[in-house]
Amino acid sequence: MGEQSSKNGFLMLTIAGILSKLLSVLYMPFLNSIIGMEGVGTYQQVYEVFTFVYALTGTGIQTAIAKYISELSAQGQEKDALRAFNLARKYLFLIGVTVTLILMILSKPISELIANPNITYGLIALAPSIAITAMLSTYRGYYQGQNRMTSIGISQVVEQFFNVAVSLIFAALLIKYGSAFGAAGGTIGTGAGALVATALLLFSFIKNRLDRQARSRDIAGITVSRKEHLTVLLSYAFPIILSNGMQNLGALIDATLISRRLQFSAGFDRKAATILYAQLGLYKQLYYVPLVIITALVTTVIPAISRNYVLKDRKAVKSNVRLSLRVTMLVIIPCGFGLSVLCNEIYEVLHYQGASLMVTGAFVTIFMAIVQTQSAILQGTNEFYSVVKSLMIGIVLKIVCNYTLVGIKGINIYGAIIGGYVCFVFPMIINQRRINKHLNMKLSLVKMSLKPLISSIFMSMVIFVVRIPVYWIARKMHIRGVIAAFPLVIVIIAGVAAYFYAIVELRGITKLDIDAMSPKLYRIIPKFFKKRIKT
Repeated sequence: MGEQSSKNGFLMLTIAGILSKLLSVLYMPFLNSIIGMEGVGTYQQVYEVFTFVYALTGTGIQTAIAKYISELSAQGQEKDALRAFNLARKYLFLIGVTVTLILMILSKPISELIANPNITYGLIALAPSIAITAMLSTYRGYYQGQNRMTSIGISQVVEQFFNVAVSLIFAALLIKYGSAFGAAGGTIGTGAGALVATALLLFSFIKNRLDRQARSRDIAGITVSRKEHLTVLLSYAFPIILSNGMQNLGALIDATLISRRLQFSAGFDRKAATILYAQLGLYKQLYYVPLVIITALVTTVIPAISRNYVLKDRKAVKSNVRLSLRVTMLVIIPCGFGLSVLCNEIYEVLHYQGASLMVTGAFVTIFMAIVQTQSAILQGTNEFYSVVKSLMIGIVLKIVCNYTLVGIKGINIYGAIIGGYVCFVFPMIINQRRINKHLNMKLSLVKMSLKPLISSIFMSMVIFVVRIPVYWIARKMHIRGVIAAFPLVIVIIAGVAAYFYAIVELRGITKLDIDAMSPKLYRIIPKFFKKRIKT
């Protein structure tokens, strides 16, 4: 679990992220079979609350710690970096325990606000996870700042495995008391998985003697006081927490607003409204799958940009920015098209309901990914409040859109899809203008997306053609159950091959782009393609 290059770290986190997300996606059909769609809707609403609280106590702090640790390490202040980590760990645990108690006390008022009293038990069951994930975030922040991505990746997979296993067991044990208790049981694994992941990172920290390594590499001694550490961490954490919190606040408002508008304006009863919300939650579950690649990119980008920015290497910063946005476009655009074109087949394999949401809603993932990368770039260059402002505009527009459209019975839950586009398109435009101005660059998202877009359209056409004979054969062979995934896998492979062929022919990908994901990828590419890839 040693230190890595950003390129290998990106590949490791991508693999770990995909494995974790696949476990999560495959887990939902099993949970659905245990607690039913109404129970899944309750479960999704509980998680919207948890995700918002976790954004305040976990993800924002992790990013702030990673940024600060990477800056200190870049200047040889390893002892200061270790001290900052210890301070963050101590205070974040206290905050986590406090927030856990508050969430337990407020569980009933929150359930009344969301207009679903069934989520009360789930909030109480999930509350201890806040304290545990707060501790986990400090360790991941330190490892991220030190560019030790293998440890983070392994911890993610282990965390998700225990999360899924424990959640399914408790959901099955508690469903006999009703769907509300079954949904609550489905949340217990979150804390269990986080606890095991924290223990794993702590074991790695002790085994590899990271504290001794830090002291031996130090060239500056202790130069920063505890008060200064806390001041800097807070100055970094507050705007990041604010932006992450606002982004997840949008989802929390969805849980409250959508449920109420469906019941009190569109005319659905509580059960029907909860089932529709469950379909929206399953849709989000799927479009988050390709975003794990972008999350991996962002995790490696922030420390790299922060180091170069603090060392005033503007050329390296601009190179990282350009490369990050290019890789984001190359990866996420075909993913959006793939989800849209193959939505019926994917939903059928996973036994999900509501495939029609994905037909038009799949492309939200493209804009969300671009905003995620832009936010990492701006945060890495200390433009924290620019991210906050753009997200605030997006969320306000989303609330207005959702309130207006979801209450119309003929539109209902599809109004939330339109709100998703509004929420990310406007921040994307604002963020790019700010990046260009702040870093004195002239990057055009339209130009960067053109070749991936054309290649994705070609890929979609190939999928349409290949899908007909593959699924005709599958029907003739009466393929059912788990084996039903094989035709889908064949069509996906054909789509990936078509996209890669098109993007290479259009000269839309370079060796540098591939190396940014992992140098190992370039080695396995056939020689025919290598000759046509720009170096």
